Amino acid sequence: MDAWKRQWQELIQALEQKGADTRLYAGPPAPESGLAEVELRLGIRLPQELRSLLKEGAGQAYVYWNLPDAALLPFEVSGELGWDADRLEFFVPPGEENSGGTQRYLSFHPAGNGDELLLDLHSASGTAVVHWAHETAEYLLLAPSIMEFIDKITALGCVGAEEWQYPEFCGEAGLDPEKPASRQWMAWLNEYLTLTLAQAQKELPLLLRFAEMFGMPKETAEAFGRYHAEEVLQAFLERAGQERDSSQKEAILCLAGDALKDKAAEFVRSLWSGTPSLEVSRSTLAYLSAHCLPEDEGLERVFRLLEGLAETQKLSGYQANSLLQNFHSRRVIEWMEDKTAFPYGGWDTLYVHSQPAPSDIIQWLGGSDVQRQIVIAAFPALYDSTGARFFSAAEIRQIRNLLEQALDEAVLKKEKQAVRDALGRLE
Repeated sequence: MDAWKRQWQELIQALEQKGADTRLYAGPPAPESGLAEVELRLGIRLPQELRSLLKEGAGQAYVYWNLPDAALLPFEVSGELGWDADRLEFFVPPGEENSGGTQRYLSFHPAGNGDELLLDLHSASGTAVVHWAHETAEYLLLAPSIMEFIDKITALGCVGAEEWQYPEFCGEAGLDPEKPASRQWMAWLNEYLTLTLAQAQKELPLLLRFAEMFGMPKETAEAFGRYHAEEVLQAFLERAGQERDSSQKEAILCLAGDALKDKAAEFVRSLWSGTPSLEVSRSTLAYLSAHCLPEDEGLERVFRLLEGLAETQKLSGYQANSLLQNFHSRRVIEWMEDKTAFPYGGWDTLYVHSQPAPSDIIQWLGGSDVQRQIVIAAFPALYDSTGARFFSAAEIRQIRNLLEQALDEAVLKKEKQAVRDALGRLE
């Protein structure tokens, strides 16, 4: 009964070492008196298999993991599972509270998105595990019994508990660790937990897989530097060509840019040509331009792209930010001056990314209404990232005066609060 505890602990310890966000708790076994209180509250005798889990395993348990954003997973999964004897409740779908239906399902784990993991009390074992999806109100069988569920979900790395995480790994009888998708996922997870840079850098294909798992920190980029740039580029292009998912494909191309930098400049220029060898999204093209082309060239290309878009549609801050944020260039602030407009969403984020000098902040606080609102919205993040040392005493006084003037002129409650948030950083 304790095997799952050890397996969860080993999984979480290994994931922590790889930088994952994790949580794990396995409490003591539930006392008989506690189970009796639960049964009295529910008005039923708990199924024997559930009783055994709670009484011999843990009355309360929870496991959670989420991999860093850098990881390109083969499936959209994270991990979450748990139960608490004191919180077992009969499950009634929304809208059926007064239907007088039988008490068939017992909820043992609510997912963060509103989905539920349930025990089907009418099943042969009395503990068949089903998943209820809150958006579709559909039920999906995960296992014929609670212990079979724990065994199989543990083998799969405790994935869950939202609806989209299970179908790839399910057959007619529920979770199936022998399915090809399950085997693929378990092999990927095992490699993720065991592969090191020292091992990966010995073979270029292995190094590519390592980069897909862990991104491109300095040490990994240096490992790619030991190979010929053209060989690295071709390896990334071949790998991207194997991907059916466009977002995964473009993420791999961005990794190529991270690894090669200016050595991929000619490849990136080819993507801008009238007949590119490869179709990529605007955001990927801009990302590669920011990382692989000289700053002036990359910016001019993206500026022209955005200005072309503005000829046929209103340019939004979100569009501009998606294409310019990776340049981190003050030149973007100059370009923004006559492009910004209400609503200013996205422009404030781009302003932060573009590393304004104190003089830029002062100029925009004294500029047009939209410029002032952009800086006011951006100032807390700017100040938090730079600190007080970034500003001289005279600049702080000038910024404070301009913010106090903006507070006096603000009409809407939301505007006043934004100015107060900015002023709060100067206290």
